Amino acid sequence: MFRALPLSGDAGKSFDEAMRNFELQRDKEFTLHVCADHPRARSRSTKRDVKEDWEKLYRAAIIESDRSKLLQRVEDAEAAIRERSRSLSKSRANSGKEQEAITRALYILSLLRAKAGD
Repeated sequence: MFRALPLSGDAGKSFDEAMRNFELQRDKEFTLHVCADHPRARSRSTKRDVKEDWEKLYRAAIIESDRSKLLQRVEDAEAAIRERSRSLSKSRANSGKEQEAITRALYILSLLRAKAGD
């Protein structure tokens, strides 16, 4: 299971420094790369599957080294995260821990989106 990157301690860093740190983490995790499935490509039969889907897509986005594919990976991950977030907001057993991971993931994806636009 993927561990979202922590935001604490990043607040005082410059964007360039944050991106360098991100790229180091991305490269380190590349060895764990698993090609992500498109979010609509498979059945969402269980809550665990849905959670793992957004995490897979997020991981695929953060380790994508090909700039021509980066924006699509970010968009796929964001779509899966929005879907999961809506599902969590409707659930009585709302997972605060997962919601925090989603918030961190969306922040990192926003940095990647900015980088993809450069």
